[in-house]
Amino acid sequence: MVSLLTLGMGQLLCYLFLVSLGDLRRSIIACEVGFFSAFLLYGTALFLLRKNQYAMPKSKFPLLIILYFAICFRLCMWVSVPSLSDDIYRYLWEGKLVAAGINPFLHAPSDPSLDHLHDPAVFPHINHKEYPAIYPPLNQYIFALSVLVKPTITVMKMPFILFDLLTIAVLLLILRESQMDPCRVIIYAWNPLVVMEFAGSGHLDSAGMFFLLLALYLFTGKRSWSAALVLSFSFLIKFIPLICLPFFLTRKRIITLCIFFLTAIMLYLPFVDAGKKIFGSLFIYSEHWVFNASLYEALLWIGLPPLQARCLCLAVLALIVTLLFFRFVQNKRDDQMASIYHVGFKALGSLLLLTPVLHPWYLCWIVPFLVIFPNRAWIYFTGSVFLSYLILKGYAETGVWKENTVVKLFEYLPFYGLLLYDTVRRYRTKLSLSTLPPVRQTANTFFHLLPLRKTNE
Repeated sequence: MVSLLTLGMGQLLCYLFLVSLGDLRRSIIACEVGFFSAFLLYGTALFLLRKNQYAMPKSKFPLLIILYFAICFRLCMWVSVPSLSDDIYRYLWEGKLVAAGINPFLHAPSDPSLDHLHDPAVFPHINHKEYPAIYPPLNQYIFALSVLVKPTITVMKMPFILFDLLTIAVLLLILRESQMDPCRVIIYAWNPLVVMEFAGSGHLDSAGMFFLLLALYLFTGKRSWSAALVLSFSFLIKFIPLICLPFFLTRKRIITLCIFFLTAIMLYLPFVDAGKKIFGSLFIYSEHWVFNASLYEALLWIGLPPLQARCLCLAVLALIVTLLFFRFVQNKRDDQMASIYHVGFKALGSLLLLTPVLHPWYLCWIVPFLVIFPNRAWIYFTGSVFLSYLILKGYAETGVWKENTVVKLFEYLPFYGLLLYDTVRRYRTKLSLSTLPPVRQTANTFFHLLPLRKTNE
């Protein structure tokens, strides 16, 4: 526990250092040093907890230390100026429009009719001023509510930090229900990428993650209607959770679909006067944006045109989800509830590896699942993805947005190497176990990826 306190204090000092840098775009190398120092301490904490998981004292004190520092990390980064991403300025702008009764899906920030709303604090920092809103409607209500409280970055960050902390609470419920060590929540609570992207940059993904995880938790509790409603909320934050919808249709299919889509329609109704423009920015983003891709970029490298590469990635993703679904429905009902986290993990992981755009904060969606299925390859990836911010150094110096191949090799090669190695090792272990008489299995070790299944032993 002394080591845990020391590592937590060291990580807090790293965040204080990052806050002291001010504009991180202008100090991106120092930012990377601060981040990876925090990540090294984070990895050390995971290693020590794994090593001593059976020797931990039977008290709540280690968990309280973890939760205490998790809150301290977020409070520290809450006061920082978001400079790695300018998305929060778009949140402020769209919140201002909704609060004023203006449809953000209909009017782009550069629309001359909105000149009277331009201000020096927010408008100059908005990205892609020529495009109307892309974020689904539940975000717009959160943006507007925050602006009505006070139109500042600090206030706009508050709901997304709150959703981040609520995710920790749901993870603790899942761990308790699964009879796992609650200290495993440190994988999410102390993850530097999560802290930087939600408390530092204020990304809205924390809300979508919370609702998705809560929907999965409700599904395991046989609360299908409420699970469908909460999944719809997650979808209305970001469209990513749509990939999990098929697995919710194994029970009360018609009612689940009705709840999901009626909720979506009701929240979109106030913005329906935008017509086709309501999804216009989304289609442009889906068709043209590329950043930090892995498998998609490999397809481009072998000579496929961008459109064909995107279609192939989409087809592969659809095939993976279909195979997961058919395997899922073959399980008994109790096994389905136990394995819903596992299929969600695999589906989201596949999406992240096949997407043409992988901003660092997108990877935060996978981190809650690492609490249930710890995997060292994915944990490494949550650190290495931060290297993609080095693109800001060249952009600040030359004004050219150009990715560095060497950076991507450091980011992806160890990840895929670890992923392949651990997959082969698990497969060989299964083959070995299949030749032995059945024995009582031990608890999951800290860095093994195993499906969550309750037993009657």
